[in-house]
Amino acid sequence: MLAVVTFVEVGRRVVWRVPSQLLLVALCCSSLLLGTACEHATTLIDPLAGDSIPGDGTVQRATLTITITVTGADSALASLIGSPGGVLCDAEVTIERSGSTEGPQSGVTDASGKVAFEGLLPGTYAVSLIRLLMPEEVAQFESENADVNAFGGGKYVTVEPPSTEAAVPALAGRRGSLVISEHFPAEPSLSEAGGWPYYDYGLFLEFYNNTDTTIYLDGKVIASGVPGVGLMIDHPDWPCETTEKWRNDPEGIWSPFLEAFPGSGQEYALAPGGVVVVATDGIDHRPFHPGLYDLSHADFEFIGSSDVDNPSVPNMINIGIREYAASAHGHGFEPNAGIGAVLVLAEPLDVSSLAVDYIPGFSDPIRHRIPAEKVLDVLSAALTPEAMAGTSLPPYCAQHVHRNFDRQRAQVHELTGAIYTVQRRVLGRLPGGRVILQRTKTSSRDFHARATATPGNIP
Repeated sequence: MLAVVTFVEVGRRVVWRVPSQLLLVALCCSSLLLGTACEHATTLIDPLAGDSIPGDGTVQRATLTITITVTGADSALASLIGSPGGVLCDAEVTIERSGSTEGPQSGVTDASGKVAFEGLLPGTYAVSLIRLLMPEEVAQFESENADVNAFGGGKYVTVEPPSTEAAVPALAGRRGSLVISEHFPAEPSLSEAGGWPYYDYGLFLEFYNNTDTTIYLDGKVIASGVPGVGLMIDHPDWPCETTEKWRNDPEGIWSPFLEAFPGSGQEYALAPGGVVVVATDGIDHRPFHPGLYDLSHADFEFIGSSDVDNPSVPNMINIGIREYAASAHGHGFEPNAGIGAVLVLAEPLDVSSLAVDYIPGFSDPIRHRIPAEKVLDVLSAALTPEAMAGTSLPPYCAQHVHRNFDRQRAQVHELTGAIYTVQRRVLGRLPGGRVILQRTKTSSRDFHARATATPGNIP
């Protein structure tokens, strides 16, 4: 039986390259209930700075009314916490317009599962939700649902005046097992003036045992999903409808880059609450840039054909189609961000049994499909709206991966040169103090960007 959660408040070389040029081608549980949707109203006002509008310099504003829905077994769970009828009350809903610098807005759903936002500019909005569960609510669930600790979800909605209504489905979130706890994608500039050259090798991934039992890392797989600019955005050469087959596949996640933990079965144990760090290079990166970290004591490192190996750090094993960026870097897998990232954690794989497909127009067109039943955790992320607004990129495709794996990407990444990290949110702590991380299979809710990385520690 799972314990009930108690909540708290919520190698040494430099590659000279210009990745940005490639890029540019291209909680809340509240007893307060808000009122039902307000009367739809339209106003004509001066536009905000930076908003592009046609005609006479005025823009028609809109009201967006969101209804949070739950279905099937999740609807039965929602009824137990006071949300009958297939809707979810007391859910915190956040909206943010794509390509905008105006920031997010938030509200809480009422007894009918609705929340309204007024005075919105037309456009596409990222809508996300979270409804955290209190211990007394979890206590009402049957034992098979004792690991449900939140509802989460997300959807992209096109808002048009005078009013738009949309239903956004919520999913019961579970603790999961081994989860992605941090992604440090920073590639800082080594130039005093900024820009090229960038340092690529101080990257790391961190994983956390979110369960109450020991996990063995042996054979588990780290992978990148939908690699390549063309599979994430509505690229003229690979429009979204063309790449849908590989991005939005309910049967699995496609990737050429598969890295397995070493071990033959039970060599690398991770206790409950244990943390493991996998570095691109297991060295001290601070001499290269003061914003980087000492990863010489990482638990594992990726290895490549041109890498300087740290013999005290075990190497990951490349089981994918080819080595990551062998001709350019040769340091093994680099979990950087670019215009976005999909990072996948999976159970051990028999690569010879995986489905293979070819993506036309890519220099290395072969992709393996990680079966859905093998996927443990996913982080899908994209540029922040502010960063995206500063590029000439076309818009993102609706999903980086199918909603079965992640319901909405996190808009957290900056352009190359920025130093930041992406961390999974802490949901709460067990009575003994052990952290439980949030996992609603909605990256936009589960992860946030932070200024300081904490390799090997959960903040």
